[in-house]
Amino acid sequence: MNWLIFSYLNNSIKLPLDEVNDIKKKMKKLDYWWRLFQAFKAYHRHQWQVKYPPLRLWLEPTSLCNLRCPMCPNRELKREEKGFMEMTLFKKIIEEARDFILDLHLYHRGESLLHPKIIDMIKIAKEAGLFIKLHTNATVLTESLARGIIDAGLDQLTFSFDGFDKATYEKIRVNGRFEKTVANILRFLEIKKERKAKKPITILELIAFPELYSLNFKKKKKAFLQRFRRLPLDRLEIRDLHNWAGETGEPPSNQFYSLCPFLWLSLVVLWDGTVLPCTQDFHGFYPLGRVGANSLLEIWNSPALVELRKKIIDRNLNSLETCSRCDRLRRPTLFGVPRDYFWKMLLRRMS
Repeated sequence: MNWLIFSYLNNSIKLPLDEVNDIKKKMKKLDYWWRLFQAFKAYHRHQWQVKYPPLRLWLEPTSLCNLRCPMCPNRELKREEKGFMEMTLFKKIIEEARDFILDLHLYHRGESLLHPKIIDMIKIAKEAGLFIKLHTNATVLTESLARGIIDAGLDQLTFSFDGFDKATYEKIRVNGRFEKTVANILRFLEIKKERKAKKPITILELIAFPELYSLNFKKKKKAFLQRFRRLPLDRLEIRDLHNWAGETGEPPSNQFYSLCPFLWLSLVVLWDGTVLPCTQDFHGFYPLGRVGANSLLEIWNSPALVELRKKIIDRNLNSLETCSRCDRLRRPTLFGVPRDYFWKMLLRRMS
């Protein structure tokens, strides 16, 4: 069957374009599930060296952010930790990763829309055949950027937004203006509707702060969501607050211990090319290498990452400054996988 599909796609057997595209989509889905199964097996068996490439890549266009939210360590970044990824470096990473990465998360510590070439980045990644996700606080989401994002073919766009009213939002999203940000999001959705665009999938994401569940929570939520009536907002998600590996709070003291799935699924590349094992390593305590000096596949099974996997498996956290304080290692599991990750991986909602 595989050789036949291969022949179809190489035009040795002529097929209509829509049938070829349909076959490609099915092959991508099969590849996704097969790769996910491989990762699950290695993770579940506590393998410290793996035989498959990483599935997901977090790529940071910039570490700069225009907000100063209390739950985010970005406000603590030093001057030397701030910068913008150069396009030559970005293209090099995409060219290297295009053959094995399934999902590209085009964001990390900063506000990606601040990068002057963000639309070009999306276009390049789409031309490489990658599924691209982007998070934004939407404060700088102009109409021009909105049209550019849709035209570039972004697959998923998440608006990081906290609070159903002005007081709550501006208390959490420090330097943000409630009405201006809401207007930016609404205009994006209007343009998407006008163009009858199916992509990007649009998500409004809030963090479960105590302030969110204040007096009249249901009433405020209903009134807020009325603003998006008849607009193509695909879903609302409320996520639990985490402690950024001890940067914003201590981990819970409970009996749970779960391996960090990141070490068996993903790599993170900062704006300067530094490769990290996990998004929770906000200040880069565990650099694994640098793009240019090492390939991503070399880093994936490098001595540094293998040793880190071993320590996590053995619960040897004493020398791991971030992991020892991370609440993501203290979550209840389902089939040996952290419960929240289990459903997200199945639904392709990792973010």
